[in-house]
Amino acid sequence: MISADGDGIADLSQFRADGSQLPGVYDVDIYLNQTFARRQSVRFDAIKPGETTGVIRDDTGLAPCLSRKFLGSAGVKVEMFPALMALDEEQCVNPAEYVPGAFSQFDFSRLRLDLSVPQRATRNRARGDIDPEQWDEGINAALLSYRFSGTDRSGSRRDNRSYFLSLGSGLNLGAWRLRDDRNWNYYDSNDGNRHRWQRIRTYAERTVAPLRSTLVLGESTTGSEVFDSLGFTGVQLSSNDNMYPETLRGFAPIVRGMAESNAEVSIRQNGYIIYRTTIAPGAFEITDLSPVNSSGDLEVSIREAGGSVRVFTVPYTSLPTLQREGRIKYSLTAGNYRGSSDHYDKPSFAQGTLIWGLPHDTTLYGGAQFSSDYLAVQSGVGVNMGRTGGVSVDITHADSTLADGSGHQGQSLRFLYAFGFNPTGTTFRLTGYRYSTRGFHTLDETALKTMSGRLYDHTGLDNDGNPVTDTRSDYYNLNNSKRARIEADISQSLGDYGSVWLTGMRQTYWNTSAGNASLRIGYSNSLGPVNYSLNYGLTRYKNDNAPSYTDRSISLSLSVPFDRLLGRQSANPVYATFSSRRDSNNQVSQQSGLSGKFLRDGNLDWNVSQGYSRSQGTSGNVSLNYRGIYGNGNLGYSHSRDWRQISYGLAGGALLHRNGLTIGQPLGDTTVLIATPGVPNVGVKNEPGVFTDWRGYTIKPYASAYRENRIQVDTESLDEHTDVDNSVARIVPTKGAVVRAEFKARRGYRVLMTMTHNGKPLPFGTMVTAGESSGIVADGGQVYLSGLEEKGEVTVRWGDGAGQQCRAEYQLTEADRANAVIRTSGVCR
Repeated sequence: MISADGDGIADLSQFRADGSQLPGVYDVDIYLNQTFARRQSVRFDAIKPGETTGVIRDDTGLAPCLSRKFLGSAGVKVEMFPALMALDEEQCVNPAEYVPGAFSQFDFSRLRLDLSVPQRATRNRARGDIDPEQWDEGINAALLSYRFSGTDRSGSRRDNRSYFLSLGSGLNLGAWRLRDDRNWNYYDSNDGNRHRWQRIRTYAERTVAPLRSTLVLGESTTGSEVFDSLGFTGVQLSSNDNMYPETLRGFAPIVRGMAESNAEVSIRQNGYIIYRTTIAPGAFEITDLSPVNSSGDLEVSIREAGGSVRVFTVPYTSLPTLQREGRIKYSLTAGNYRGSSDHYDKPSFAQGTLIWGLPHDTTLYGGAQFSSDYLAVQSGVGVNMGRTGGVSVDITHADSTLADGSGHQGQSLRFLYAFGFNPTGTTFRLTGYRYSTRGFHTLDETALKTMSGRLYDHTGLDNDGNPVTDTRSDYYNLNNSKRARIEADISQSLGDYGSVWLTGMRQTYWNTSAGNASLRIGYSNSLGPVNYSLNYGLTRYKNDNAPSYTDRSISLSLSVPFDRLLGRQSANPVYATFSSRRDSNNQVSQQSGLSGKFLRDGNLDWNVSQGYSRSQGTSGNVSLNYRGIYGNGNLGYSHSRDWRQISYGLAGGALLHRNGLTIGQPLGDTTVLIATPGVPNVGVKNEPGVFTDWRGYTIKPYASAYRENRIQVDTESLDEHTDVDNSVARIVPTKGAVVRAEFKARRGYRVLMTMTHNGKPLPFGTMVTAGESSGIVADGGQVYLSGLEEKGEVTVRWGDGAGQQCRAEYQLTEADRANAVIRTSGVCR
């Protein structure tokens, strides 16, 4: 020990070896056989020379102490070792002493503890599998997320104004999530104004971890792997694929299109708006789509600034029904049918489905639906054929009673095929989906109040709040039941020659020549720094109650990084773009423009373009899109010969939690509350515009449920007076959780202090503390401390006794405070 009277140095043997560290409790990342297990506080004990030889493979002089309960949850077969099982499950032990062949290695500089255990002593856990004990249900909180958009348009004939507001609110209490989603539309013109609220759904749900399932109460939708997806109000208990590590996590199509101005793109599924955004002129791709239902075609509307609207359909269904051997997936639903409009009744129904993975890459599946006017039974089989793809075939028999009281019987055969071949970059999905006999009807068709009509109200506003336009896609006639539907979705990489893709759909009906069809083909490549794509689209609606509608278009788009043409690189590159489109009427429109980003994080997007078409003449567009601490905003201006339009929007989110109200960007389904209490302006890595507010809180709007999320503070955003002890946190949230990720941050001065006691430098390894800051004395009596105030006191300890410590006062001068790292000295008394 260090003697307080000055000259003698007591036992500091734990520091004699290079790298030796003090025993104590450290927050460390624990890895089992190179796979991350979890982050937690671990006690490390000092080891004596020769002790635990071979089982400690580092030079820290420390041995980890972990509980049997943790080892079991991390994947060690603790039941194989009687001596370990004889201990209390919470008793702290060095696992390497109880598991033959095991050893540990502690990287102190990275605070990483590696445990190596023979493979036979660990459970065969799939990569990425996380024990449910690590799932974090999050904190209690109230949530609100909003998206508002508006347009003001003035023209030679008509002025109008429209608003759209989407609200998602919620409450998290323990494992329960209460959610409510609704929209508001407003339209004002020379003829007056109209507005409407539309509630999308209200429900409560929670994770059922032992079953790896989700329980839902309220308004939701069923899955689509066995039957078509249905809306319901009731209760549902179903398996959740996201809780498993090596499963398909769902499929959503990429929506591609071309905008001629600052256009508003809306995507509907089953009558509901599920996505809306403002797109700058040129080609676009929407890749972050989350459909409400797991089946149901997506109707895409592109409303140009000039008022013209283009509509096309993107087919969307599930992939072949396949499960791994031994896996059982189920769903049980009971309640009232919930249609997408007032044209449906609300009959009570029950549905059950089961999917069972069998040996030899085979899956059996089936289910039943029952209501007072409907009974359907389905059975099917899926086979993984290896290199030739996966296929599933099923047949459904249904007895139904329709709105006119007529009874029907029929069958429907469905065929699903998917194929991917990595060497050639081919992905192929073909759905002979489906062929139905004349008497086959679905449960939702039996809920319709009339035998024919339109699914949605065309007497007032559409879901945009604008005057209704006939999309010709929602007319139905139950006397002409669906006959056959075929879909194709193919993409092919051509290596250095680019890539090509095709999506298509065709639906036919009994007793009529009416039908719908959609086809989209695209090719993309690059020539030096120039990226280009060529696209063709065809949409056709034909029914007995409206004129046929066909829209064909061909478009070309080019994108060039402007900085590369000038021979330089920039953190926020500028792109030059050009696009041209020809429609069915041989009308040609062209756009050219520049786009890029501003600000350090690139969180301000800008776009300027000029266009020309024969019908509109010359047009111009300019837009800004900002992502900031307290939300997102956009502003755009468009004009042509006959009209002018201003578009604007705001989007954000709010969390009410035990530490107050935090406002930020729009919330995703699963959210992280980042806390650096009392320390503002701390950035979050890979989240442009996200910084802690004046109280030290901010929102990371998106996180992956049941997966490890690595949350990192952006240390480059810290000023010279701010330090964070550990810049990385790892969390595993459940679905819908608000998880708190707290970082120990300090504001103050960074000081390199040379400490002396009785005229001599303090010895290596002495502990020095100042408030919440601490450090270990290095050679020459130097210690680094951060977060210090202008003046104060440091405490030096070399033991637990009252005589084994001393104190030193310090005061930083004005000249000192001008330095990023202050060098000073202190005398310990």
